[in-house]
Amino acid sequence: MDRYAVIYNPHSGQDHGESVGKKIEQALVKNQQTVELMPTKGPKDATRLAKKAAQAQFDIVVAVGGDGTINEVVSGLATLEQPPYLGIVPAGTVNNLARVLQIPLDIDQAIENLQQGHLQPLDVGQINDDYLISTMTLGILADAALNVTQSEKQKWGPLAFLNEGIRVLAKHQHYPLTIETPHRHWQKDTQFLLVTLTNSVGGFTKFNPEAQPDDGYFHVFVAPKMSLMRSAMFLPYFLTGNFKKIPGMTYFKADKITIARFIIKLAKYF
Repeated sequence: MDRYAVIYNPHSGQDHGESVGKKIEQALVKNQQTVELMPTKGPKDATRLAKKAAQAQFDIVVAVGGDGTINEVVSGLATLEQPPYLGIVPAGTVNNLARVLQIPLDIDQAIENLQQGHLQPLDVGQINDDYLISTMTLGILADAALNVTQSEKQKWGPLAFLNEGIRVLAKHQHYPLTIETPHRHWQKDTQFLLVTLTNSVGGFTKFNPEAQPDDGYFHVFVAPKMSLMRSAMFLPYFLTGNFKKIPGMTYFKADKITIARFIIKLAKYF
């Protein structure tokens, strides 16, 4: 018999987090497992609850929600020498990491997948004292992500980020960056920097076919300056998995990166 701690955001996706948490509890109890529900109450609460679950020696900590909730749960487990196993039931809007790991987006199927217990390694990035499970951006992509509201994500899904990104591009902002890796030095103005651990960004799963969730690398994209018209011409590259082939795009991979005063290193979570 395994002990499950189910951490869920009551407001994930279409505000169905509470009902999803209870559905998971019912399925696990029916399967004679021990379950404790742990709803979050605010930002970073999932990190605190994950640490609490580990200290209580739960076997499996289940993150229920979107990528933000999963990231917080992983942040609570990543520093531990022998963390509990991580389970994921996607109940967010975009569910980027779940798509990467091929976890069913249907809740009933995801719960069934959880109980089957297939193990898969997962890279986790560390950014100073914070952790990264999927994607980090600087520049206009970060601005776009911050500007997308929860209601827009619920209504449009991944297209909400694409729409806002096009709007922000029109402002022609650029940012001076210095990037260092063990084998590379890069210094130039850019409109955005994108660091990803997987083949998916914002729910677009063909973004970088070369990347795997456990390949041990950050995949780094540094964009050239782009006008709105030029960026529209590059949209097919984005949608077909040829993003790094955009003319002027700098792409490389590394297991450690220094960006200005930010130091990024790679950790591995199983």
